[in-house]
Amino acid sequence: MSTTVVVTPFGVASQLAAACVLSNIKGTIVPIGDFSGIVLSDTDVQAGNEAAAAISKLAGKHEVLLLVRSEEQIDAGHYRNGVRESDVPAGLALKNLPDVLEKLLLELVRPEDVEGNIPTSSMTKLQASAQTMSPDRAAVARTALLWIVVALLAGVVTAFGITVGLGGNTVAWVVAVFGIIVLGFSLWRIRHVLTKGAAQ
Repeated sequence: MSTTVVVTPFGVASQLAAACVLSNIKGTIVPIGDFSGIVLSDTDVQAGNEAAAAISKLAGKHEVLLLVRSEEQIDAGHYRNGVRESDVPAGLALKNLPDVLEKLLLELVRPEDVEGNIPTSSMTKLQASAQTMSPDRAAVARTALLWIVVALLAGVVTAFGITVGLGGNTVAWVVAVFGIIVLGFSLWRIRHVLTKGAAQ
């Protein structure tokens, strides 16, 4: 078995954690200088390469650095868009990055002991989705949720008005008509908000 560390361009550990949770990649996120990495313990070389390929897709046009220590050897390579683009001299990679990376690879330091670590198991998919949502999209989601609540209430009022109105109550029919108007407006607003949000 081996220890794998994938160093990514994500500057905020919580962003990498969220991306990994949403992609079902399990490990511990650790800050590595200005970057963030994910540590996968008790993996084999193939699993490490698969993880690096998956994470490189999340990083878009940016490269990620894979380091896998198996027994006394360290394999290092650059990945971009799911493809291993080049091998990297492990010594050079370790020299240019903070000492914590080498300590993690050699298991001199546990990822849980690195300040600012985030186990992916500590974040739900809902929390991960919220973490990756931009402020604009979060505002759209809140607005849409508000109008959904209004639509539900309007639906209840409409149903109540119709039920009572069928018994001959004129006021209840007025309430039902009001509910239908509010419901229609709410549905229009929901569609408008979501369409606007999709365009952002």
